[in-house]
Amino acid sequence: MAAIFSASGRRLLSTAAAAAEFPVPMARIRNLARAGQLADIDAAVVPLVPTNPKAVISALSVVGLSDRASAILSTIPSPTAEHLNALLAPLLRRRRLAERVPALLDAHPSAPRDAFTWSILAKSLCITKGADHAVYLLHGEEPPSLHLYTAIIDSYYKQKKPHRAEELWREMVEERGIAPDAAAYNVRITYKSATGTVEEVQELIRAMGEESGLRPDVISYNGLIRVLGRHKRVDEALEVYRSLQEKGAAEGNTEAKLAPECATYACMVGALCSEGRLSEAEDVFYEGVKRKKVADLGTVRKLVVALKEAGKGRAARRVVVGLRKKFPDQFDGPWKELEKDAGLTPGASNEEEEVEEDEQQPEKTAAAV
Repeated sequence: MAAIFSASGRRLLSTAAAAAEFPVPMARIRNLARAGQLADIDAAVVPLVPTNPKAVISALSVVGLSDRASAILSTIPSPTAEHLNALLAPLLRRRRLAERVPALLDAHPSAPRDAFTWSILAKSLCITKGADHAVYLLHGEEPPSLHLYTAIIDSYYKQKKPHRAEELWREMVEERGIAPDAAAYNVRITYKSATGTVEEVQELIRAMGEESGLRPDVISYNGLIRVLGRHKRVDEALEVYRSLQEKGAAEGNTEAKLAPECATYACMVGALCSEGRLSEAEDVFYEGVKRKKVADLGTVRKLVVALKEAGKGRAARRVVVGLRKKFPDQFDGPWKELEKDAGLTPGASNEEEEVEEDEQQPEKTAAAV
């Protein structure tokens, strides 16, 4: 099973969700792309087009080969919006790729567009030019969708223009009569978690449930953990985190969708590191690793550096060696810099042996909870 990592741009693995069942391992496609072995990529994926066209298009787009993905889309007799979105959505991962979205849309005029297509275009414009350049999409011939509003509101928050974001929220709800969903609420919660008070985030979660009849999800509670950590209320953050663990453990229960995700572990590990509670931060980190959910690179580096500076060099090395051994195909690029942070020699087997007996740490800490 492929590991699942946070939604950071510096992720250890950036496999698109649509490619999760792709017959060819994404790690192989990515390695071939980095090596420039395009003929080998074609040989691997072209035979799969008849049965897995969306997965092939998405996989090629994920590794930056949008021209090849676009060519395959052009061969489909009756393309759907899902085919088009499989080409476009992965490009939002990087600014230089997001710039291609408008041109690729123009290149496929016969492919149907849906609400997600227009939200992808809006997001690409927000990333490359700013939210002001995407607002025109709200006043086109077709009524704007909730997805389109959410994409632009999110961008205004990220551009630190909350007043403009709130104006669009009121326009959406009061003038257009569009009811926000959990994703729309989470955009506001995420912004307030980074800039506001604990009470503001709690009020948004309350309104989400009581006024809109929506169930707060793990993203909502990630925001609460983040804001509690910012305000040094780490014990309360831990309570929220543990409650998510309990609900997520209920297999077959509707609560299972509240299980901690990558961002949950990142928020909690970061908050504990900031307060110098490194043993607890290690425990939470390994709980995530056991579930194949790893925090973003910045958070892992924060943990490694904090452990080393606290005189816990062995623990710092164990974190890095554990990741290197568990995810060898994905441990590359910026992630390899962690070896230097931990005082490791890249790929040295003797250092792997040094921490080998400690590799049961994730199970021990998880069992002790």
